[in-house]
Amino acid sequence: MRPAVIALMAAAAAALLPAAAPASSTDWMSLRTMNITHQGGEDEAPSNTMYAFNRSMRLGSDMLEVDIHVTKDGQVVVLHDASVARTTNGTGSVYDMTLAEIQALDSAHNFVPGVGTATEADPADYAFRGVRTGDKPPPAGFKPDDFRIPTLEEVMRAYPTVPINIEIKGASDANVQSFTDNAEALASLLNRLGRTDGIIVASFNDAAIARFQQLAPNIDLAPSIAETAAFKFGGVPPGPGKVAFQVPITFSGIQVTDAAFVEAAHAQGLAVHVWLSSDPENDETYRQLLDWNVDAVMPAAPAAFERMLCAEDVPRPPRPESFPGKHCNHDRVSIACDVAPAGLVRNGKGVRVKLRRVDDFAGGCAGRVSVKVGKKTRTGRFDFGHVEPSEGGPSSLTAKLKLSGKARRALASGRKAKVTTLAYQAYGHAAKFRGA
Repeated sequence: MRPAVIALMAAAAAALLPAAAPASSTDWMSLRTMNITHQGGEDEAPSNTMYAFNRSMRLGSDMLEVDIHVTKDGQVVVLHDASVARTTNGTGSVYDMTLAEIQALDSAHNFVPGVGTATEADPADYAFRGVRTGDKPPPAGFKPDDFRIPTLEEVMRAYPTVPINIEIKGASDANVQSFTDNAEALASLLNRLGRTDGIIVASFNDAAIARFQQLAPNIDLAPSIAETAAFKFGGVPPGPGKVAFQVPITFSGIQVTDAAFVEAAHAQGLAVHVWLSSDPENDETYRQLLDWNVDAVMPAAPAAFERMLCAEDVPRPPRPESFPGKHCNHDRVSIACDVAPAGLVRNGKGVRVKLRRVDDFAGGCAGRVSVKVGKKTRTGRFDFGHVEPSEGGPSSLTAKLKLSGKARRALASGRKAKVTTLAYQAYGHAAKFRGA
């Protein structure tokens, strides 16, 4: 066994407390199998934005995972990195910026659908770049503020009944003080908001977990790294208030999650939530985790995970009160997709709009198509069905819309019609076609 692991076990054993017990009334062992959207699903939507959180909940996710830092003026904000440079159109450390400076930035600036954060893609691939700054209209139902860096309080108030996992970050791994400072700021905020149920706080920094628990003992925690190592390699249960191991499948070449680990955790009354940043994310990985009986997965592609859960008919927890409906109810909301208008043909008293699916996402694809001629607009629905494009699903279809007599005459005279598509909670397009 590695010396570092032995040292961690010794440290945990030296501070051994009674077996794990929840701090809140949430029964985490009953909440399975959860789709915990990691950063809002950073491969499918701009990381840690209100747009991403809303989209992921509407497509079927059960819980949100967020990361927090604290601004120069003491505001707890939701952002993965300590720097704004990777995901936004700005540069610099969160800790050197005010909330106003941070929220002026475009959090979708470097986001490419299906890829995630990318800095050297074709400019046309940045689907939401400029929405925050007003250079591009937001998708229907959203606003520019949904593409900025939100405060944690903003997220908490928007999702009062949705379970939320909060990871305490720091200015750097070596800056332990920043972790404990952030733990204090988080505890102060959550104590003021008064919500204890449905929250788990985690951190890679053990001092941050310890300090947070001192200040907010009624909020559930994920075991620290030391506690996780002691449990994995020595069977030492974590201390009070710890409710769910939050672990990768592998870490630095060490197998952390497997069937034996999950069984042992369940025997202690602890759930197992698995994040995939260190491991491949695909259906094979998802199915392996389900075979191991994990309680939740934190995917970067929550739409893809949701599709697999629906296809396998996996039992799920009840939907949060603020997002009613059943899992896999594809008439209620579609999985993320991207549809572009490809043409328009007059057809009797209406028009036939040719639509083309232009994404590589798996899952359902439905939405609205609108045709505007002059001041008259007609809207209809389209539905490509719940299929995988890579497996021969339809890549094009035609939607039929009725037009007023005035609009038909305008088209007959050669006037242009503006055709707009919106795939629910995904991407919208607009194009103009001349009538004939």
